[in-house]
Amino acid sequence: MSSSIVILSKSKHAALTYSPVQDYGFAAGMSAIPLLMPEVERMADCFAIIFPREDTATPHALTGLGGRNIFVDQRGRWTAPRMPLAVANYPFSLAAAPFTHEEERREPVLAVDEDAPHFRKKKGTPLYDGEGGATDFLKDLLRRMGGQYRLYLDSRKALAELQLSGVLRESSVRARVDGRERSVGGLRLADRQRVMALPDATLAGWARNGLLAMLFAHWHSLRHLETLLRDPSCPAAQEPALSTPEQ
Repeated sequence: MSSSIVILSKSKHAALTYSPVQDYGFAAGMSAIPLLMPEVERMADCFAIIFPREDTATPHALTGLGGRNIFVDQRGRWTAPRMPLAVANYPFSLAAAPFTHEEERREPVLAVDEDAPHFRKKKGTPLYDGEGGATDFLKDLLRRMGGQYRLYLDSRKALAELQLSGVLRESSVRARVDGRERSVGGLRLADRQRVMALPDATLAGWARNGLLAMLFAHWHSLRHLETLLRDPSCPAAQEPALSTPEQ
């Protein structure tokens, strides 16, 4: 967690006000952005979906191969037709907090990036009222992000099963760009042959829990690698430099 990202506290942030700002410069260095499992099918419309971390099967939207996010322009504008929730939620996020099995359905802890431009204007929407209670804005935010947190909890078992299945492996992908064939390596992808060789009972379970739909969207999304390979900052035939949000 960045030093400027802290747990939201009514004692510390009683006077904090929020103003919407269309500045996504914070994401300019993120070349892979984590997704909730239910996001994958929509995000696959415009991003290549990969599984970059070896310790988890969390899907990520690949937004660059040269160490930068090609969907954030020099003015900090988001240029892709879709936006992952991890970006749309900024400057708010769900804080990682340990919990026991019995507590895992509790409401999440909200964190804020205190350095975000959204909090720098004198006038804005307050997070707390004069008595220290949450305003309607904050209550609505907590409801929305609480819903996202429950989606995350609901998908953990399925993603853990995917991680343990052995179908995710580091791969190279080739694409034809401007008449030339280019390749990119170091991508952790789902191996289609390994998936289809799984027992019927496993595949049936994956059809019910959404993993199969996610994997088909993942495979279909790889067509977007051509867009990333066209970017001038992309190194030719090298492993991609991935930069993900701090966990």
